[in-house]
Amino acid sequence: MEVYGLVCLYCLTTFDDLKDRRVKVSEILIFGAIGIIINIVYRPNDLLSILGGVMIGVLLYLFSIISKGRIGKGDALLIMVTGLYLGFKDTLLLLWLSMVLAAIVGTIYVRKHHVKMDVELPFVPFLLIGYVVMFMVTNLGGLIVCG
Repeated sequence: MEVYGLVCLYCLTTFDDLKDRRVKVSEILIFGAIGIIINIVYRPNDLLSILGGVMIGVLLYLFSIISKGRIGKGDALLIMVTGLYLGFKDTLLLLWLSMVLAAIVGTIYVRKHHVKMDVELPFVPFLLIGYVVMFMVTNLGGLIVCG
């Protein structure tokens, strides 16, 4: 259930982030409400893990304020919602993986286009790619080994 919600959320917000360099808070709120409902009905994660996952987003939001927008507030809100779906450990893993992917692409972009290091990249596409990679490794990895 979480897979469909997160993939839909990341696809919608990736389109917005690439097009406008903004994400729609209304989309994030809708998927946040769905994440809460999923946790009430199916209980895929324990409450402490969910709170930890959401707190990762809260810390990013605070960092966004302190750094004057170096990390977008929309990205931080998206991580808060991700915490509802994935819990602490997987949200932290997804954030790390997405940041590594963004760093690799950013380095290639800076070297290829000879631009300054402070170029801004939309982050949501890296969340989408990172989540797909996580899903494939955790769910399809067993099929490759067993099959």
